[in-house]
Amino acid sequence: MPYRSTEHLMHLIDRMTPAEKRQFRMAVNKNNHKGDVLFLSLFDVLDKSSSYDEELILKRIPGIKKGQLSNIKSNLYKQLLASLRQQKKNSKLSITIRENIDYAVILHAKGLYNAALDILEKTKKIALESDYHLSVLLILELEKHIEGLYITGSMHPKAKALKSQTLDALKHVNINHRLSNLSLSLYGLYLQYGYVKDERDFDFVTDFFRNNLPDADPTSLDFYGKLYLYQSHVWYYNMVQDFANNFKYAQRWVELYHSEPEWIDRELTMYIKGLHNVLNSLFMAQKYERFGPTYMELLSLTESHAARMNRDELGTFKLIEHTHGINQFFLTGDFEQGVQYVKNVEDLLIENPHNWDLNRIILFHYKMASIYFCNGQWEDSIRLLNKITNRIYPNFKEDIQAFSRILNLIAHFELGNVLLVNHQIRATYRYLSKIKQLDKVLRTILNFVRRIPRIAEEDVQQEFIKLRDHLLTLEQDPFERRSFLYLDIISWLESKIENRPVGDVIRDKLRASSTCPAKSPL
Repeated sequence: MPYRSTEHLMHLIDRMTPAEKRQFRMAVNKNNHKGDVLFLSLFDVLDKSSSYDEELILKRIPGIKKGQLSNIKSNLYKQLLASLRQQKKNSKLSITIRENIDYAVILHAKGLYNAALDILEKTKKIALESDYHLSVLLILELEKHIEGLYITGSMHPKAKALKSQTLDALKHVNINHRLSNLSLSLYGLYLQYGYVKDERDFDFVTDFFRNNLPDADPTSLDFYGKLYLYQSHVWYYNMVQDFANNFKYAQRWVELYHSEPEWIDRELTMYIKGLHNVLNSLFMAQKYERFGPTYMELLSLTESHAARMNRDELGTFKLIEHTHGINQFFLTGDFEQGVQYVKNVEDLLIENPHNWDLNRIILFHYKMASIYFCNGQWEDSIRLLNKITNRIYPNFKEDIQAFSRILNLIAHFELGNVLLVNHQIRATYRYLSKIKQLDKVLRTILNFVRRIPRIAEEDVQQEFIKLRDHLLTLEQDPFERRSFLYLDIISWLESKIENRPVGDVIRDKLRASSTCPAKSPL
């Protein structure tokens, strides 16, 4: 069994619940053949091990020879998957549908054609009611195969019905396929590049969106079609920074589940992500009066669904919970409490029990570094930013990588590390030029920081004022506004001008207006 497959086996065992492991052992012990005893013994050893140790396995299970180990591991992996499939079939409709199709194939092979057709008809009805149109197509193909080869007594009327049903299923599959491709492509563009940075980017994303958006009446779409349609609009409007429309389609995404509540259990992960996008649009628009209740709606899932969440659903829920748990402190300005919160998230990231991907971890590090920055804890901010800037992630989260370097420069400036700042400016300039993230705002900030050592002390405050006024002008440019979504440099400048902590400046702004321009504080 190759190393990668062994790694999959270890991860699978690690993610099994105690109840799932207990049921697996009970099922194996019913047979108790010699081979079963060997792979069950292997399971027991691996279950108690934190890492794969072949020498330890051979020592603890004398009945296994080294040449057998690869086959026994493969057998164990298959047996575990079969056990989990059996355990989950009553809670996962898609598993039940596929199992019934397998039963029909077995009945067909036994020559029991009408019995096979009966089970296919019942399963098709379930699949149609659940909008599983790919499964419907598979069922229809098997029905047509049986009807075309054998006399079942219903050929002519059934042929017409099968043709009509196939065309309808193909229509749904085709439109859903195009919409899901569009949604996935837009999300991929956002992960790589972030928000559009100029008119060329805007035109490219807009043309891509419009050219690939199918001309379909939303009322004619099934659940998945509507879901992919709303997702595509959410990703598009997010990238072009149209947060009003971003909120509108994120809300439709959530309302789709509210109108058909049975789908919350079937597709809980997507429901959680819908709430995430509603919260994200409210955060970007700094609408705390609406952000708070929506966040509580998210947290209420722990009461209604926590016991039924699988590992994927729980991991997604915790991800969204902590993402907006941090975001709320940017909206309240309570950065001291925010620091206490992010310390717990730091510990969670080190352990990473939910196996969050690199994209999420980078974003967490940037948000947590920003909380420390707003609380004046420059060293802690730099420590987390270094987790981003000390590695190169080609074609990945380039926007976060860019602004992490800028925030790092400012934090070092606050600590008085002039020589280090001068060295980092050159490296940062080269990096931003290379990834084509050097817009007017970033260029202006870099040039200013580079000039600071040459500015007379009595002129520094006036230079801060000039920079702030210039950036306020740039903030009105729709293609420069994206920089202020990541970095509230203006609040930092005002803190220097007024000789006050940056956190105080942000809190005063939040108290003064509940309709601030869409920006994410530092």
